[in-house]
Amino acid sequence: ASSSCPMLPVCIARMCCIRMREPRSRRWWPLAVVTGPSFAGEVARGLPTAVTVGASDPEFGRTWAALLHGSSFRAYYTADLIGSQIGGAVKNVMAIGCGMADGLGLGQNTRAALITRGLAEIMRLGVAMGGQERTLTGLAGLGDLVLTCTGDASRNRKFGLALGRGADIDSALKEVGQVVEGYHAADEVMRAAGRAEVEMPISEQVHGILYRGWSAARGVQVLMEREQKAEDR
Repeated sequence: ASSSCPMLPVCIARMCCIRMREPRSRRWWPLAVVTGPSFAGEVARGLPTAVTVGASDPEFGRTWAALLHGSSFRAYYTADLIGSQIGGAVKNVMAIGCGMADGLGLGQNTRAALITRGLAEIMRLGVAMGGQERTLTGLAGLGDLVLTCTGDASRNRKFGLALGRGADIDSALKEVGQVVEGYHAADEVMRAAGRAEVEMPISEQVHGILYRGWSAARGVQVLMEREQKAEDR
């Protein structure tokens, strides 16, 4: 649900470490990402859409936001490049989980719980890696998460649906027929969580189902049987 190209899993939240140099002038150019709840088909049809341009250089971000801004495409900007990328990467993993729950027929209560606690995981990882809470509760985080976890055009949700209905990994990927970003990002998300010493139980279950042969139904049960705690981030 991002209007930008899929981020390479190995580079999660690390595009800010990459710089581009123009060959002739040898000038270093800043980077920006465009992210937020934006299915490409709806953007192409001119339906109202709002996104965020994340750039480490505020002026660069403002410039690109102004260029993209239009009557049906509203572009905000932020200097939080890391937070913008974290939201766009981890929400795909959460969407697979929501799709699996839907495929299992677990209902809307379950979906709402996964989205809400999924946001908590995104915020934990994002803040630990240097992102800002306000970015992760905005279009780049919460907005993109809601759309990708609920929208019928979401590739990641479709993939999860197929798995929840009993398809194996290869069959589910073929059924979607397009790149499923969350499948590739799940492994790196867990690596990032380990490096940051951040607890991400939903992401862990999705990763286990995708890469370790865990059961989707059992994954939900494991989450429900976790030790009771205060609701916090």
